[in-house]
Amino acid sequence: MTISDELARTRSALGALEKSLAALRNRLGPHLDVLRLQDDVDRCSTDLRRLEQQVRAPRHHDLVVIPDDDRDHALWGAGDVDHEGVGAPGRRAP
Repeated sequence: MTISDELARTRSALGALEKSLAALRNRLGPHLDVLRLQDDVDRCSTDLRRLEQQVRAPRHHDLVVIPDDDRDHALWGAGDVDHEGVGAPGRRAP
């Protein structure tokens, strides 16, 4: 089963839940628990819509090329890089 099939199945199940909940609300009126369930179903519908949009959106990945040749040692010529993170020789912490 593809992701599109799974999303369609989920959309269908959510639609059935919305219909059942509407029938409950017609019978029970604006009962607190029915209203809470309606909020939950609305939130699920919003989340599913976002998920469907993310799946449909094309994904662009930038290719980063890391050369295999040796790095430029002049970039590291200051001399203090060897001590980075451990402190410079002859210096003490306050």
